[in-house]
Amino acid sequence: MGYLACGFDSDEALYVLGRKVEWLEEQRQDEIFSAIELKVPEIRKELSKEYIELDFFRNFRLVLEKDFRILDKSVREEALGKQDHEYLLKLRSAYSPQQLAVLEQVMKGTGSDNFNFARWVSDNQAKIREVSRTTDKITFNDGQSKESTSHIEQG
Repeated sequence: MGYLACGFDSDEALYVLGRKVEWLEEQRQDEIFSAIELKVPEIRKELSKEYIELDFFRNFRLVLEKDFRILDKSVREEALGKQDHEYLLKLRSAYSPQQLAVLEQVMKGTGSDNFNFARWVSDNQAKIREVSRTTDKITFNDGQSKESTSHIEQG
C-alpha cells in the first residue's frame, strides 16, 4: 500500500515488491485489504509526502554512513580501492560551509526568504517534467527550463 500511496500503479508496486498478480488477487480477498485499497487515493493525498520524506532520510542516512566509512579508511591511512578513492574525491565537495548551510535550510524546510523548495516541487508536480539535482535545473512540461536560484518564481 505504501507504494500505491506514493503514486505507483499496481504493476509497478508488484514489480518492486517482487510479487505476482496472483498474490495481489489473493490479498484482495481480505476485506480489510480491499477496503484500504479503495482508500488509496485519499491516503495518497495525506501520506505520500511523508513516505517520500521517510525514504529520503533513510537513504540520506545510508549515504552518510558510506561517507563515514570512506573517510574513516582515509584518515586511518588504510588502502583505498580505485572506486573508494574516486568517491573520496567527490565526497570532499559535499562537506563545505555552503553545503552545510543548504542542508540546514532543507532540514528546517525554509530558505533565507522562507521559501520551501520541496513543498514548491510537491505543489507544482503537474507543471514539472524533471528536477535535476546534478544540474540544479527544473524542466517544465511546456519545455521551459529554470536554473536553480534562491527561490523559484511562483507562477
